[in-house]
Amino acid sequence: MQEISEEDVTSRRYLQFLGLILFLSGCAQTTYSPYEKSHQEIPAFSRNVQFKIGDSFFRDPPNCITVLPVQGSIDGHLKRIVESAVARHLSGKVKRIIGPNERQILERRLAFDLEHPGDRRRFTQEARCRHFAQPEIKNADRTYVLVWTQKYLNLSLSIHGDDEKKLIWRASHQASRGDGGFPLSPLSLGAALFSAGRAHNDQDTFPSMVDDSFRRMLIKFPDTRQY
Repeated sequence: MQEISEEDVTSRRYLQFLGLILFLSGCAQTTYSPYEKSHQEIPAFSRNVQFKIGDSFFRDPPNCITVLPVQGSIDGHLKRIVESAVARHLSGKVKRIIGPNERQILERRLAFDLEHPGDRRRFTQEARCRHFAQPEIKNADRTYVLVWTQKYLNLSLSIHGDDEKKLIWRASHQASRGDGGFPLSPLSLGAALFSAGRAHNDQDTFPSMVDDSFRRMLIKFPDTRQY
């Protein structure tokens, strides 16, 4: 009987693990759960969205929302993409949205800094827009192992009044995308290397993930245009 070396065993385990990742990545489904739900209760490998609608939402539904500068220590280009995506998707739910461009014009004209609650309070009176959307990039990362690449993006969004404690709605979502292959032959190895490398260098992946993430999150945001 031919003996199996430790290297062969390690290689087989690696391929089995990679195959499991590929399989589960293709089977991921979007699920929705309450914001307070523990991570143990969330299905593994699901595209889970956690959300909460505050009791005050329906007592005072927002008819105008200003998109605040995104929080998180990520490059400015991605932050701009996040702010624009939030404004675009909220525009299908609320009558008036003050997006990043209009917000910056108003901030300069009124000499307000919307990072400060006092300025936000005065801004609501001047702009006649009483609610704010605060996006946050909690994490943006990637894993690259030659034949497989995986990108991760963890975002959150909260809607509140001039005081952050006046929270009426919030949601968070961690998205991921992977590409590559399961190398069983030299030919499939080359294809896997090519696919993984291309996905790893694709500059459009994170912007696309941002758009998908806020679309999924805001599905659970009530349409206030009817109020």
